[in-house]
Amino acid sequence: MTNQCMVWLKPMLIPVDTNRYHQLRCLSNNYKSLSINEQKMRIELNKRNAQTVDVWDQITADQLADSMNVSMNELRETMRTLKIQYLNDNREISRIVKFFGKKPIFIQNPYHQKKVDFDFDQQMKTVLRTGRERVSRVPIVTIMGHVDHGKTTLLDTLRNSELVKQEFGGITQHIGAFVVSLDQQNKPKTKELVTFLDTPGHKAFSAMRERGANITDIVVLVVATDDGVMEQTIESISFANTSNVPIIVAINKVDKSVNLNTDLQLLKTGLRAQGIVLEEDGGDIQSIRMSALKGIGVEELKEAILALAETLELKAYTDGSVEAVVLESSVDPKKGKTASVLVKNGTLKKGDLIIAGQNSWAKVRAMFDEWGNVVQKCGPGYPVQVIGWREESLPDAGDNVWQLESEKQVKEIMGSVKARERRVKAEMDANAAQKKLEEHLKTYKEELIALRSAGIRRKRKKASGPREKMLSPEEENVLNVVVKCDVTGSLEVLLNLFESYPNDKSEAKLRLLHYGVGAITENEVELGACFARTVIYSFNVNVVSPQVNKLAKDLDVCIKRFNVIYHLVDDLKKEISDRLPLIDEEVVFGEAMVQQEFIVNDRNKKIPVAGVRCVKGVLKKSNCLYRVVRGGQEVSNGLTVSSMRHIKDEVESVKKDVECGLRFDGVIGLEGLRFQSSDALVCYELRKMKQKTPWSPKGF
Repeated sequence: MTNQCMVWLKPMLIPVDTNRYHQLRCLSNNYKSLSINEQKMRIELNKRNAQTVDVWDQITADQLADSMNVSMNELRETMRTLKIQYLNDNREISRIVKFFGKKPIFIQNPYHQKKVDFDFDQQMKTVLRTGRERVSRVPIVTIMGHVDHGKTTLLDTLRNSELVKQEFGGITQHIGAFVVSLDQQNKPKTKELVTFLDTPGHKAFSAMRERGANITDIVVLVVATDDGVMEQTIESISFANTSNVPIIVAINKVDKSVNLNTDLQLLKTGLRAQGIVLEEDGGDIQSIRMSALKGIGVEELKEAILALAETLELKAYTDGSVEAVVLESSVDPKKGKTASVLVKNGTLKKGDLIIAGQNSWAKVRAMFDEWGNVVQKCGPGYPVQVIGWREESLPDAGDNVWQLESEKQVKEIMGSVKARERRVKAEMDANAAQKKLEEHLKTYKEELIALRSAGIRRKRKKASGPREKMLSPEEENVLNVVVKCDVTGSLEVLLNLFESYPNDKSEAKLRLLHYGVGAITENEVELGACFARTVIYSFNVNVVSPQVNKLAKDLDVCIKRFNVIYHLVDDLKKEISDRLPLIDEEVVFGEAMVQQEFIVNDRNKKIPVAGVRCVKGVLKKSNCLYRVVRGGQEVSNGLTVSSMRHIKDEVESVKKDVECGLRFDGVIGLEGLRFQSSDALVCYELRKMKQKTPWSPKGF
C-alpha cells in the first residue's frame, strides 16, 4: 500500500490514505458533511498531538472562538451540528472543543476582576471632616487600682454621691463616667470640670480597666496603705504605661494604718519595683496621702489633677465630624437600646447620624447626662447616653464612633461591611466543605481498598423496608446555658469566662446556646426548653416579666438571677459539678487481722477459711466487699463473703474485738488465694459519689 498507514480504530483496523486525510483538512470545515468514520479518523489522528485550549466557567461564545482561534461562523455551525444552544454547561463546552480535535483545559476566568476587600478604616478617613480650630477641653481622669482599695469611695467624696451603696457585693462591676466640678476652697468662684471614669478593680474586669487607660488623659492610681501594691495595682500600672498616660498615686486609707511609716515604706518599695518612683523620693510621680472616707487629702488631690491637666494643654476640635468611643451599651426597659459614649472630637447633637464599630449605627433621637437629664449637645471630653440605635446588635464597649453626613452614606458603608462579612463567611464555609470532602474521600478510599483486599466487590443492597431512625441518648453531662446581662461590658467578661472552660478535657461539657443584653424574653425561654436541663443566667437584670416566669415554669427551664459576678461563677461551677458522672468511692466499715487459716471440706472440695479478729469498726456480711492486704501490698480485692460464723452461728456482722470465720465466694481449692497470719482484711462499700469540677476560672 503506497503512501498508506495503518491506524487502529476499535473494533477494526481501517486502512487510511493520508493524502485523503490532508484533503479532508483542507475542506471548508463543513463537519456536517463528514461521515462518522471520517470524523473518528480525524479525532484519533489528532489525539496524540492535540492542541490544548483554555476554557472556563460561564465562557461566552466570542471568548470560546478566540481561545480556539476559529471564526464565529465555524463555532455557530458546530453548535448547530452538536445541537447545543447555550454555553451554560462545562460538558457542552468540552464537546465543542473536542469536536475541533483539541483538548479543553479549565482555568479561572481571566476576565473576572477580583473584588478588592472593603477597607473600613480607609473609607472612614475619606468621609470624616476635620475641624478647623482646636480649643481647650475638659480633662478625662480614670481612677484605677485593686479591688476594695477605695476607688468608688473617692469618687463619691469628689462628687458628693453614694455610688458605693448602689453596688452589689461591695465591688464595682461596670465602668462609670461622671462629670465632676472640682471647686477648690481657695478659689470659690472658679468652676473646674473634670470627667472621671470609675473602673472595676476585680480581676475578672481586666478588659474594662484596659479600655479606661486607653481613653483617659490622667490615671489616678489608688493604693490602700494597709494592703500595698496588689495584683490589679500592677496591672493598672502596666495599662497606664502602655497607653503612655501620666499617673498620680493616691495613697488611700492612711487613717486605718497602725504603723504608717512602715506601711508607706513597703508601699513605696512595691511601687519602685514597678518603675513608679514618687517625687518625695526623687522621682517624677506625684503622690497624695489621703483618706477618701474621711475627706483627708482630697483638696490636695484636686489641685494635683488640675495642675497636671493644665500642663498637658488638652485640646480638641469642637467642629468637624464627631469622634467618640463607646463606654457601655445596654437595653433600658423604658428607653430601649442605649449606649454611653465619650466624645473625643466634634460636638454631638440631636439628629446626628453616627456609626459605632462596624455593625451598629444610630440617628441620635435623644441624649442624657449621668443624672438622666436631657441634653441637646455634647462637646469633647464629656460622656453622654445616646438612644436611637437602628441595628439589631448593640455597639460593643470600646467601639469607635464616627459621625456621617447622610443616611445614604451610612447605608452604603454598612452594606459594604455586611457584603464583606458574607464574602468571608462564604470563603470559610467553602474551605470547611472542601476539607470535609477531602476527609470523606480519604475515608472512602481507605474503606474501598479494605473491601477490595477482602475480595468484596458487590455494592451494599438497599434496605427493603423503611430505615429506622437512629436516636442518640440524651446527653446528661452537658450544661446548656443562656446568658443575659445589663451591659455589653459585663457580657464580655462572662463570655471570656465561658471560653476559658476546658470542654475538650472535661467530662462535663459547657454549651452556650445564646447570649445578649437586656431582659429575658419568651423566645429565649423556648430556646432553652429545646435542650435538656438548660439554665438561664440573668446578671444585673432583675426585671423578669410574669409571662416569662410562667412560661419558664411550664417548660421546666431554670432562671437564675445574680448581681455579683463571683456568686454567678460559684453557681456555674456547682451546675457543672452536678453534670459530672458519679464516681465509685470507698466507704470503709472495719478492719480485721487474720489469726489462722482453716481448711474445710465442702462436697469433696477444699476451701480455705480465714479465722480473723475484728480490730477496727465492724465487719459486715452483706452488701460489702473485702480487700486482703499483706505486708502493705494489696493481694486481692473485691471479695464477697458467702459465710460469716461466730463460734457455730451464722451472723450478719461482727463488732470490734470479736473473732469469726470468713468464707469468700470464688475462693475454692488450695492453688488460689491462701490466707496467712497477720494478713489484714478491710471491709468496705463502693458508693456512687458526686464529683467536684477542678475548673477554677482566672480571678475567682
